[in-house]
Amino acid sequence: MKWPIALALLVLTTPVLLDLPAWAQGAQPLPSAGAVGSATPLTPSPDVRAKQWLNLVDDQNYTDAYKQMGAAAQGKIASSAWAEKLGGSRGPLGAMATRSIKSIKLSNNLSGMRDGQFAIVQFESSFAHKAQATETVQLVSDKGAWSVVGYSVD
Repeated sequence: MKWPIALALLVLTTPVLLDLPAWAQGAQPLPSAGAVGSATPLTPSPDVRAKQWLNLVDDQNYTDAYKQMGAAAQGKIASSAWAEKLGGSRGPLGAMATRSIKSIKLSNNLSGMRDGQFAIVQFESSFAHKAQATETVQLVSDKGAWSVVGYSVD
């Protein structure tokens, strides 16, 4: 009588034998089709990388945000000038209230940039002093990861 119970427990606790889906075996589920546009091997995804970078901007940590920008962007403006420009556009908006993804577009070229893989991530955002805004973060593939090369808020 002990053998059938032991065998049943072995079968029930071994996902491979039951051919359970990957998520039941502890693996991460695959993103749904179209979640971030075309598939890309770059990690993190462009929207996640944009959010990470925007967290620095939200915290007014403009120096670290500049350091994490791509070389193409850093070569166009000095850190102090960039921090002043960004502070001038973001400061009057006040604290971040909400942010959600509006769109993600992947491309092999971006106006004014070299050929490569690019992403434009737009967010619907609201701030303490501006109820509705669109934030746009431009990214480029750089050594296997996404680097921010542009930002605007309208």
